[in-house]
Amino acid sequence: MDNHYHFLIETPLANLNQLMQNINTSYTVFINRKYRRSGHLFQGRYKAIVIDKDNYLLSLSRYIHLNPVRANIVDSPEQYRWSSYREYVGYLP
Repeated sequence: MDNHYHFLIETPLANLNQLMQNINTSYTVFINRKYRRSGHLFQGRYKAIVIDKDNYLLSLSRYIHLNPVRANIVDSPEQYRWSSYREYVGYLP
């Protein structure tokens, strides 16, 4: 997944727009400087979806953790370097 990422964030404040702007801007500046490039790093704007924790949280977590598998980047979710899956399941190599 070289053009997008997924976060599952819970925040009591209405500050998600600012958080995402800070993350995207800071990371883009870092990568552009490191690789001497310019321009956008990620495709399109971010999307935020408010979910019902009781009914959708598990499905969303499953979707996020299986995304690299479905994209044929890895064979299993614990192999994806940038995933939190190993923490979720208590995976020890």
